[in-house]
Amino acid sequence: MKFGIMNLFPVADGASDHQVLRESLDEIQLADELGFDSIWLAEHHFSTYGILGSPVNFGMAVAERTRQITIGTAVLVLPLHHPLRLAEDIAALDVLSGGRVSIGVGRGYQPAEFAGFGVPLAESKQRYQETLEILRLALSQENFSYHGEIFHYDDVTTYPRPYTPGGPPILQGTVSPESFRERGAAGESIITSPNFTPLGIMQKNFDLYRQGMRENGFDISTYDLPFMQQVWCGDGEEGLRAAAQAAMNYYKSVGKVIPGSEDAIAKERSYYAAVAKNIELLTLEQTLTHGGNFGSAQRVIDTIEMLREQLGINHYIGWLRIPSLDRRAALRSMEEFADKVIPHFRAQQRAADSVPTPAAVAG
Repeated sequence: MKFGIMNLFPVADGASDHQVLRESLDEIQLADELGFDSIWLAEHHFSTYGILGSPVNFGMAVAERTRQITIGTAVLVLPLHHPLRLAEDIAALDVLSGGRVSIGVGRGYQPAEFAGFGVPLAESKQRYQETLEILRLALSQENFSYHGEIFHYDDVTTYPRPYTPGGPPILQGTVSPESFRERGAAGESIITSPNFTPLGIMQKNFDLYRQGMRENGFDISTYDLPFMQQVWCGDGEEGLRAAAQAAMNYYKSVGKVIPGSEDAIAKERSYYAAVAKNIELLTLEQTLTHGGNFGSAQRVIDTIEMLREQLGINHYIGWLRIPSLDRRAALRSMEEFADKVIPHFRAQQRAADSVPTPAAVAG
């Protein structure tokens, strides 16, 4: 089991943009020192909901401040990027970090971000697919051509070439059952953050992914299966409820930036409408029980073990820096997680590794 942390880069009341960026860099360095395996950086534009417009560029600073931690994006909004420029930046980050890069990508959903860049939201699916295909070509081949509906290139090579042969892994943000099935069948890596999605539905989705893998000859045991949720690890009712309140505040903020019926692609309108309604009716108690992983170290461990057993995840990513949660409380939670939760699973792995295989026993 690997462990990561997520950062949305929100600007809370009373904070400054400069403070958020500098403190986030310090927190990532701390996560590296505490033994976390990965850090995931979110891309957003034009609002204090999230102020990191270029996770890849910020990752350059992370690469210089850390030694072991993998630098991930969750996610790059591909329709808003020029694919060749993005390939160059990803490769440069891969070189500077010594191959410590995982690129999470997604289609995006905020109308204001698309409007700000002059990209029609209705084109997001086509732009996403073409940009993804070009990224894969540019990072894996020294000379390629591509002709799609939007992008056209002949005999192109991007530089620098990646440190990782073939380029760093690319994980696709995945939500719908159809996407789980299709990406499993294609052997594509995924990343998901299923807030408030019932466990039974997530089990079905992951089963679809595994089935698609199995039926098409892919070995899922060789893949990372990341799962992301908000986390607070600590003792005391006051701290617990403060974390849940901060999480609920975040979910309410999401309701302000998701597409309205006039913005969404037609077939997605019902989905976004349901999300908005659920957020509007959300209570603190519902957030405590279904909005994340909140509680003592043992309770957090129990939840992760349940997710591993039920879904098969092997990379748990915690939003330990919950937006609007007091920074000191978030850092204490991160340290508690590193002190008690991570060692529990590391000990399990060491015990499993020490058990001799049947072949070794027979020999």
